[in-house]
Amino acid sequence: MSVREKNAHVHQDRDRSAKILHSQFDNIGLTKRNSEYMYKFNQALAGTKLTAAQKTETINKMVQELLEGQKSGKTARNMWGTVEERIQFIVNPPKRKPDPKRDYWPNAGYNALLFFMIFTFMYGIISFFPAKNGPQPVMGITGIILSAAIAGVGIPLVTMMFTPGVKHKYSIWIRIVIMILFVVVWMGIFTGAAMLPAVINPALNRYAYIALGLLSAGGSWWYKRNFNITGGLF
Repeated sequence: MSVREKNAHVHQDRDRSAKILHSQFDNIGLTKRNSEYMYKFNQALAGTKLTAAQKTETINKMVQELLEGQKSGKTARNMWGTVEERIQFIVNPPKRKPDPKRDYWPNAGYNALLFFMIFTFMYGIISFFPAKNGPQPVMGITGIILSAAIAGVGIPLVTMMFTPGVKHKYSIWIRIVIMILFVVVWMGIFTGAAMLPAVINPALNRYAYIALGLLSAGGSWWYKRNFNITGGLF
């Protein structure tokens, strides 16, 4: 077979593959222009690092939205801009605007993890430095969990009270007083938790606290990467 014949076969194979890929957007209700857009988008999407499942989900969702948009005369270009612009939007989606109310529980969980990390590290480290009159007092694990949970629940509420650009129910001075009361109540619970009997509030050894601190540090890192955290301490 000559070089010319080989090249001809290659071009034929490419044309056949292109027709097969293009055919998946034919006869599904899309206009010719929208079908061409989806074909080009699909080709560009194949070059991204998205998983096969993510690519399939994206294509299926766009096709459904496009079929709906066509009912009112919309085209893919009207809806999403150029293929390149749509690819950029899919690969690097814009971050959601912070909304403390919407993100309250993710923020609460994240802050609770952070304070659990802080307390366990703190008590694990200070136990290496003995006090003058004996062992360094260390809070029990139940007290630490309770204190971290209160901080986690309370800090997003305080954040909501001071969110800029939002009409607040109370004046700034009342909100400051509420914040101070929260801190006082939290410190009271923190102090009271330390007085719980050892049978329900056992103190762990220093290495256990440090291990828990490392685990919660990794957990908070994972948590922040997988949830929309807008009111974290860090």
